[in-house]
Amino acid sequence: MIFVDPAVLALIVLGVVVVLYVTEVIPLALTSIGGCIAMALLGIVSFSDAFSGFSNNVVLLIAGMMVVGSALFETGAAENIGNRITTAARSSEKIILLMIMVVVGMLSAFLNNTATTAVFVTVVFGIVMNNKTRFKSARMLMPVAFAANAGGMLTLVGSTPTVIIQGVLTQSDYAPLGFFEFSKIGLPVLALVIVYMLTIGYKSLNSLKVEKKKTPWEIPNGNGPKKTHKMKTAVAIMLLCVVLFATEAIPTGLTAMVGAWLVLFTGCVRVKETFEHFDWTTIFVLAGSLGIARGLEVSGAGELISDTVLGIGFADSPYIIFAILVGIGGVLTQFMSNTATTALLAPIALFIAQGMGVSPYPLMLGLCSMTAAAFASPVATPPNTMVLVGGYRFKDYLLVGGVLNLLVYIMVISLVPIFWPF
Repeated sequence: MIFVDPAVLALIVLGVVVVLYVTEVIPLALTSIGGCIAMALLGIVSFSDAFSGFSNNVVLLIAGMMVVGSALFETGAAENIGNRITTAARSSEKIILLMIMVVVGMLSAFLNNTATTAVFVTVVFGIVMNNKTRFKSARMLMPVAFAANAGGMLTLVGSTPTVIIQGVLTQSDYAPLGFFEFSKIGLPVLALVIVYMLTIGYKSLNSLKVEKKKTPWEIPNGNGPKKTHKMKTAVAIMLLCVVLFATEAIPTGLTAMVGAWLVLFTGCVRVKETFEHFDWTTIFVLAGSLGIARGLEVSGAGELISDTVLGIGFADSPYIIFAILVGIGGVLTQFMSNTATTALLAPIALFIAQGMGVSPYPLMLGLCSMTAAAFASPVATPPNTMVLVGGYRFKDYLLVGGVLNLLVYIMVISLVPIFWPF
């Protein structure tokens, strides 16, 4: 019988997973779960280790907050916030844009940034419909998506990349990052995005020649008002979760589960509809990526990757390795989903840090910051894709978001090592 080193088998599995992540020949969720199955069937790790991600605190956290977030949208609470902004539609376009980006950024810190974008795309079209001669959707939609991307970096539950690195860290027995710790880099990036989109980005958007498209979005017309008490209940439950997250009185995953149970119990959302519209892909990709990471760790494949990378001559310079890894993440995420890019690179970043004998936190935070803040492609993030309805072309994202991505990269590699030293 031919013996094959488990590390080699794990690398083969990783290689197949990488190809499937990049090409998306099959759905990302199937790729992640398939990686776990392969790790278990080939004996690289035990069945319980391969699927340990499904009981991970971080997976429970993101699942619970998806349910709580859906309650805010279903009850109309999130839309109500957006509608309040439309009352200021008589102001200048830049003032409206500033207000929208700030609100979108803040909401995306706690809610699904794709759903937040969906609400505010509708809000933007509502503003434009009422002020056709003064406001243009092409100048307002892309900033909404970019603010949602950046806002997702403010908290642990704001975006999938932040959740993935938390899972990889805690699974390897590193101290978890605080719920609001991401805001150390997230706030500066959000501020940069807002300033850029009101200045350089605004001028670039104004010069675009976009195609006029019919929007599939329903413009709010006030029909079918939501029950006020359910809206207030959903907001109260969300605030309870935020308080528990901030005080860390109970584990974050338990907080999210409490919030999810409460919105279902109080009828803010219906159980059947919740499961029908639940984002199972994110859960399976996240849990599956943790299982694959576990296989790389147990088999020694992660250490093998680390030794190979460190052998290229930069082992004595953690900062150079850090800058290269963050750059690779920033480029890959423009063509792959930011979820797949982070799931792919986070375990490798951890093993490289361990091989260099430095803290993994700067590499992890730098990586997730760049993969979450992707602006140069319409396929980089769901919010970017969603605003294609504004008539943008692929090159428009590169024109407007390319420079912004470069500025964010410079900010990330400058600030992250200060907040999280090697």
